Amino acid sequence: MGTAETTMTPVGTAETTMTPVGTAETTMTPVGTAETTMTPVGTAETTTAGRMTGPAPPRQAVGVPGRYSLRSIRVRLLGRMLVLVGLTLASLTGAESFILTARLNERVDRELAHDIEAFRSFATEAATAGSAGRAPGGVSALFVSYLEGYIPEHGQTLVTLVDGEPYRRSAEEPPARLDTDRALMTRAAAVRSPSYGDARTPAGSVRFVAVPVAVAGDSARGVLVIATFTQQERDHINDSIRIQIYLGLGTMLLSACVGWIFASRIVAPLRLLRDTARSIHESDITRRIPVQDRDEINQLAGTFNDMLDRLDDAFATKRQFMDDVGHELRTPITIVLSQLETLPDAPGDRAPTVAVITDELHRMHRMAEELLVLAKARRPDALRPEDLSLAELIEEVYVKAAALAERRWLLDFTDNPHRDTLHADRQLLTQAMIQLAQNAAQHTEEHGRIWIGGRAGADRVELWVKDTGPGIRLADQQRIFERFVRAEESRGRTGAGLGLAIVKAIAEAHHGEIRLDSSPGRGATFTLRIPYVTHALHGGPHRP
Repeated sequence: MGTAETTMTPVGTAETTMTPVGTAETTMTPVGTAETTMTPVGTAETTTAGRMTGPAPPRQAVGVPGRYSLRSIRVRLLGRMLVLVGLTLASLTGAESFILTARLNERVDRELAHDIEAFRSFATEAATAGSAGRAPGGVSALFVSYLEGYIPEHGQTLVTLVDGEPYRRSAEEPPARLDTDRALMTRAAAVRSPSYGDARTPAGSVRFVAVPVAVAGDSARGVLVIATFTQQERDHINDSIRIQIYLGLGTMLLSACVGWIFASRIVAPLRLLRDTARSIHESDITRRIPVQDRDEINQLAGTFNDMLDRLDDAFATKRQFMDDVGHELRTPITIVLSQLETLPDAPGDRAPTVAVITDELHRMHRMAEELLVLAKARRPDALRPEDLSLAELIEEVYVKAAALAERRWLLDFTDNPHRDTLHADRQLLTQAMIQLAQNAAQHTEEHGRIWIGGRAGADRVELWVKDTGPGIRLADQQRIFERFVRAEESRGRTGAGLGLAIVKAIAEAHHGEIRLDSSPGRGATFTLRIPYVTHALHGGPHRP
């Protein structure tokens, strides 16, 4: 048998060059001295006193990423999505390659097993014929007889070995000569039982089975090698995987485009939230973020709007307080100053002036306290809610109100044993009811009737004060709850006109309201309506 020359080509290695990371050069600049004689353009001049003159350096925005910065939420969201898609496609591609290769090996192994069974059947028939006296022979004769009638399938070849050396092969020219591959022949000659394996040839991958063969009466040891070249099928698998990889890359590119659009829409409320926060300052806090959905980001936008509402209310309260102080305290201060300027020298003549000054100071003190109460009632932390008994609260208010003036104080309470507990601020509710009682006492004649009452409704608690005074005109019923406003019937009475404004602020702090039922000549009824449960945060969520 002719031999073929086999050339071993070593696998090329990839040369790796390691480039050290460049270091950053840091230059230390000493701090300038106190006196600087040369002042470059755009820098501040430093004097010996340490005071800075000239234009201040521009403020650098901190924590504000660029439009397409790698730290932006949109880029990170898109990157994580692409990583997930890439890992999924890679996993599917790897799994498909493994499954297709395993199925190819299983099919080839079944074909090789079928060829082994065919050879065994042939050897059994040859042994039977030899025992009957026909065509006796050993291992070599058995191989020759089998190869004469063997017709290999496409991509298949057969090689025989006798005593470790190649003996005969199938007549058809295979894609690559296996009998000249010394490593493969040595590997096949060493088997002691049927063994499957893979090998690399110049024609590509080959799957083979080596079967030891022995014939009775012959000391020679033979090996039958049946091989199938699988490179063509493997190329088909690789082409399919390659196409799938290209499709996967296209899918990732399409996913990146679509994901960028969706990510932009998702983070649009966040960008609007950022722009709104940047544009807000104390003089203009009216901008709000439109809420169009009920997802988490829009819920964040709604929460931000609630915060802006509370800030707007806080700033409004601050401005209102400053306006009230500047407007209402100006008059008594002017009176006090004018009285002090005209204060008589004689001690005996100072008594009327001192009386006027003392009265104005008391009025300023009372007005300042009422303004503070009104401002605190609108603060977010104004409430200190606790569980209260409605019956005990009404009775406590009744006892305190009865000491205000000589009136016929009456208790009007409807007991409800099933709904007697509410969660509210005891001190503020008591203050509001006492203020209403004080207002009723001022507008009711001596020994006139005043009712202190309450009722537990279906979803709210009602507390009221009813009097038999002159009543309030319809035109004044909305105005009297404003600051420093009095009805016509109250002209000449003491007070700054802040009492009902305080009651209204306390009711709104409890997420409730104050109602008035009155008409001239038949008294007035002020009713506080508040929910059973009030949370501590003003403007926060509440439930009846």
